[in-house]
Amino acid sequence: MRKNIMAVTATALVMTFIALVSCNRDYEAAAPYQTPAGTAYLRVVHAAPNFSTLFGSVRVRDSINILVGGTKISGFLSGGNPYMSYGSIYPLGSTLYGYVSVPAGEQEIKLTTGVTNPDSITLKTFSKVLAPDTYYSFLITDSINSQRDAAQIFVKDSLTTPTIGYFNLRFIHAVLEDATVKTVDTIDVFSTRNNRNIYSKITPGTVTTFSQFAYNSQLNDTLYVRRVRSTTNLATLNNVAFGNQRTYTLYFQGDGTLTTGKVKSLATYVHK
Repeated sequence: MRKNIMAVTATALVMTFIALVSCNRDYEAAAPYQTPAGTAYLRVVHAAPNFSTLFGSVRVRDSINILVGGTKISGFLSGGNPYMSYGSIYPLGSTLYGYVSVPAGEQEIKLTTGVTNPDSITLKTFSKVLAPDTYYSFLITDSINSQRDAAQIFVKDSLTTPTIGYFNLRFIHAVLEDATVKTVDTIDVFSTRNNRNIYSKITPGTVTTFSQFAYNSQLNDTLYVRRVRSTTNLATLNNVAFGNQRTYTLYFQGDGTLTTGKVKSLATYVHK
């Protein structure tokens, strides 16, 4: 009888141990985030006309630098302007058509400024997860303090090669307020070459998808931004040429309350 009692006790102890181990497994911490190996590609566009007023009551410089993972990526040639300022793009078109290589994975992106030291004041810090072999555009606008990527505007560039005889184009509306009606503009983009609106009823902060348009080697285009149902031009991009099987972004920037200086304007950059 005693042997039977001891056997039952031993079995109970083993079962209790197994149960405890199983419970511990249930509460094990999830595996830590693993930074993927590889490289991502980033382009930065300074399209915030009111940047110096966006960070509380203290006005800061309009000119900034960009750091990714603690490394400054917006450096210019020695002797040149060490900052990005309104209307500038970094990097300019070069071997990667204006992208800078950055590590993939979760990265800290920091905007800095300063007087004596260009990086002495941190204005804004973001945490972004960058996928390997993926291209991104970061348009710094007057909505930079938003918590949403779409409003900031931080977007992935889906770059596919257009069909022969076509080019890819997308449009970004980054103008927030109009001087006349004191409201945001919903706008159309009119193409003289196509004799029609190529974008209609676009609201501020909108980033369209890339669309294919017919390439014409003999005829450049002039583009106008107009309020919906209006023929008054808010901005004009004259004599623009889009290349066969190339990919571009067209963007509308500026301060709608100004009549000089950082007024509304259209600009474009090439992706590939």
